[in-house]
Amino acid sequence: MRTWLIKYKISNALNDRLPLPPALERAVRRSAELQSFAEHASALGHAFKNETPPPETPAFLHASIMRAVRYVRSAPVKETHSVGLRWIPAFGLVCLILLGGLLAKQLSSPSVVKVAPADSHPLAAADSALELGGTLIREAPTVALSPLSDELQRLNRNLADTGQFLLASLP
Repeated sequence: MRTWLIKYKISNALNDRLPLPPALERAVRRSAELQSFAEHASALGHAFKNETPPPETPAFLHASIMRAVRYVRSAPVKETHSVGLRWIPAFGLVCLILLGGLLAKQLSSPSVVKVAPADSHPLAAADSALELGGTLIREAPTVALSPLSDELQRLNRNLADTGQFLLASLP
């Protein structure tokens, strides 16, 4: 643990281009590991400082990019108007109005209440209640989790589309 701290101090001194403090120099002289680390770090820093700069961008690249931009600007924009696309919002609005009307009619119609005859079996009401409860227990998980599964499907589709976009964007 102590050698890590000394190595950290050596690295910082070399990064700041400062001489090693006397206590640190004594520690380096006592340990062969620290001496090799100091030499290695100094050589590495020297190599990074003397590294050749990356080559400049060739002039023909700029010219070809600008030529492509001018070509795209000069090309006429072809606009295609589909008649069907203009009718989609109107068709959707008509469908919503029809569905709303059907829903209102369904909700406003009086529900028929079945009255059991007096001589029916006394446990028939309990049996129908238990059957309704069983149906509720079987269908509740599906109904409760369907929005989550739909959202998960949309998320997966978005991730796949993003991956395809990123792959298409690579040069």
